Amino acid sequence: MNHLYQKKDDLVETWNSVSGLYEEKQYWKAPENIANLQILLSHIGDPKGQHIIEVGCGSGFTSAELARRGARCSLIDISPIALETAQKAFVASGLEEPQCYNEDALANTVESDSYDLVWNGGVIEHFYDEGKELLLKEMLRMCKPGGLVIVTVPNRWCLQFQAVQWWQKLSGTWKYGFEDDMSPRRLRRLCKKIGVRSSSASAFNPVLGWRWVPVARRFLNLLELETVEKHRQPSIIGFLSVLSIRKPLLDRI
Repeated sequence: MNHLYQKKDDLVETWNSVSGLYEEKQYWKAPENIANLQILLSHIGDPKGQHIIEVGCGSGFTSAELARRGARCSLIDISPIALETAQKAFVASGLEEPQCYNEDALANTVESDSYDLVWNGGVIEHFYDEGKELLLKEMLRMCKPGGLVIVTVPNRWCLQFQAVQWWQKLSGTWKYGFEDDMSPRRLRRLCKKIGVRSSSASAFNPVLGWRWVPVARRFLNLLELETVEKHRQPSIIGFLSVLSIRKPLLDRI
């Protein structure tokens, strides 16, 4: 499947390494993570009673928070370390352990039409174009008719982040593997290409991209920009793009 994403062994090694650094208390101290949760909740409403799967779970911290709010959560990730970290987050909160799939999201055993919400954040950009299409198709397959598919991804139009990412890749200091970020417009084009008739895409968080610029970091607190409200703010050049698809009740997308 090397035409879909980087070499599988390299992919697993990358995310095993990154996942070992996750720490939940520090995670929720960051205003951008609270903002991301709030944006997700603004799309899905009250998660209580919803059956939710995170496809490419990473830390799983947001899924654990959804479970604390009454959702029934499942997780899928190609990295066993990521899944282990996520499971520990659930156990540490006294939550029921999620159903876990240590599988490739593009070739998995998750049942079709089985989740009210299928979502991920910071995943689709690590696939080549054909892999992006297949990932979105797989997420739609898992989703119940009438359910939601939500994707958040770094925004290609967040120019300061793109410049730093380019430099780190050039200098060999980038640690997140292959990354091909997506603007809201490109997300809509992707949906159209795979036959999705109705979707919405926008961008938010004009603050976070600046944190990647060393000379700008010192001014964020000084200018009182490091707040949840600022990180939630809609912006064409915001750090994150968010895609929302409501799966039709009829057997078509």
